[in-house]
Amino acid sequence: MNIILRVLLAIYAFFLTIASMFVMLVTVKSSILTDTYTYLYNEVLKYRNPSIIMFIIASIFFCLSLTFLLSGFKPEGDKKAIIKYNKNGDIRITLNSIENIALATSRKLSGIRDSKAYVTKIGECVSITVKAIVLPDINIPLLSEDMQIKVKTAVEDCTGVQVDSVKVLIESIFTGYKSSRVE
Repeated sequence: MNIILRVLLAIYAFFLTIASMFVMLVTVKSSILTDTYTYLYNEVLKYRNPSIIMFIIASIFFCLSLTFLLSGFKPEGDKKAIIKYNKNGDIRITLNSIENIALATSRKLSGIRDSKAYVTKIGECVSITVKAIVLPDINIPLLSEDMQIKVKTAVEDCTGVQVDSVKVLIESIFTGYKSSRVE
């Protein structure tokens, strides 16, 4: 549940608590109900504007009630794993394991000094982003295309999960370690 729904739920619970206390008071002293009804009928509903405001407030509470009722039925799903079903049961493949496969595959390529992989779930597919530091004198477009093909193939072959896209971001070119000179 996101933060907006939580705030609305807190406000809704507060007003529901007040309404419950009113109902408890009515059960103890029933004249409160008739006094409240008389006040509402003679003072509030006599004029048109307060009745419109009461209708709007009642509509808001009705919509909030439906929202909270339906949010309880919304399937959350597993956001950190892909679930594959077979005749023996289900298999959960975490995004971390897919990330590790992509990372291992990208680091095996010649010309890659260092790489990081990030995986996002898109339905039953995944999208992979590989950030890499490459060695100098490397054809970056060819290396990137090779990395995309090999990462996609490795993930699909190892896990059976469909890869939607493989994005490659070349962060920098490795220039070697800078050593400080001592004179």
